[in-house]
Amino acid sequence: MNTKRLFTLLAFSAAAFCLGAQAAQKVTIKSEIASPVVLENAQDKNYLKISLTGFPLEIRKRSPINLALVIDRSSSMSGERIEKARDASIMAVNMLESDDTLSIVAYDSTVEVIVPATRVKDKQMLVEKIRKHIQPRGMTALFAGVSKGLDQVGKHLDKEQVNRIILLSDGQANIGPTSISELTGLAKIAAKKGVAITTLGLGKDYNEDLMTTIAGYSDGNHVFVEKSVDLEKTFASEFNDVMSVVAQDVEVVIKTANQVTPVRLLGRDGEIRGDTVTVKLNQLYSNQEKYVLLEVIPAKGVRAESKALADVTVNYNNLESKNKDTYNESLAIRYTDSDSEMKNAVVEEVLVDSAIQKTAIQNEKAVRLMDEGKMDEAKAVLDQNIKDLEALPVRQPAAVQKIQESAGINRSMGAKMMSEKKEVSRKALKEQNYNVKNQSSKK
Repeated sequence: MNTKRLFTLLAFSAAAFCLGAQAAQKVTIKSEIASPVVLENAQDKNYLKISLTGFPLEIRKRSPINLALVIDRSSSMSGERIEKARDASIMAVNMLESDDTLSIVAYDSTVEVIVPATRVKDKQMLVEKIRKHIQPRGMTALFAGVSKGLDQVGKHLDKEQVNRIILLSDGQANIGPTSISELTGLAKIAAKKGVAITTLGLGKDYNEDLMTTIAGYSDGNHVFVEKSVDLEKTFASEFNDVMSVVAQDVEVVIKTANQVTPVRLLGRDGEIRGDTVTVKLNQLYSNQEKYVLLEVIPAKGVRAESKALADVTVNYNNLESKNKDTYNESLAIRYTDSDSEMKNAVVEEVLVDSAIQKTAIQNEKAVRLMDEGKMDEAKAVLDQNIKDLEALPVRQPAAVQKIQESAGINRSMGAKMMSEKKEVSRKALKEQNYNVKNQSSKK
């Protein structure tokens, strides 16, 4: 081989290597059926799971952040609470970089934009404004605070950056619009704009129904911060999520096949219209799994026959490649007359996930019982969850571990219910339920 040709081949190989190395990563998407083999002529409920796992992300490659801190500075925040809120806000400033955008909104009886949306370049100035203006006074105009935060984020909306509001409150909304429906409307507007709202409820007096609803409709996180000393740790955890977003505007569309009935979504909300199910997720984090779980009734079939169950399409904006990625897969089930063949084919992790999501539905019942003062009956619901989970016929280590973790959480919630004040245990249960439904990493 002559020298010229050798150099040409080496150059070509190096170029090919670089192109491969620079190829953008993609979200790992997997579609699974709890029972891919079903008994002939039976129509038992089945479960379709579409899981999405964010790809690894180096911090230095993270996308810019467009963040609004919306901080409650009503009179009830006096003392340690306002001090820790200031400290957490200052920590947030120090974690941001010069290409990030920050706005800070404080609300009491009125709303004040302490820092209009601006690039994080003069951190000392931002810290001074936090120390000067986040001082307790007045009541709680929560709606106006969220609205103003959304307005500030909206000034720099960009699909190639992470758009987020972090809302902190320790009390009830009591100035301006205060109903869940009115604040839900704001959360829906945020979701349409691609803005997630994380809600941090501080202490035992905030409205957890309101705060989980705001977070849920915008696909943000919700955290119950029982003690103000934990605020900085909570902010740090939230920033780990904000800084690790790898995909946005995620849409999962499931089109069920002929004679297949979509029954309900477990966990996440979505829309079921005829044979088409649509679920939207605002953001997906690096190395974290989120999923859509659909309960279906398959068509009838005969032994050895295969029939289509559903077509799955997933679209999302890839923040690394700046492109819109698409995934498509068709799923089918096979029919048998053998009960053992059917049982051996069960995908245990999907079965367990469906059971865990059902415990969240039951825990909403436990919350209602708590509201009626029926604490023993509420605990009985949690105890039944444990029995149902531990009765699942699973053998795979990963499935067994999920059952043990979920049963342990229900056991812990039951113990809290009996030993703590109602307000505290209710908030802990609402937070846990939210985390289960949304597959949140928050603790």
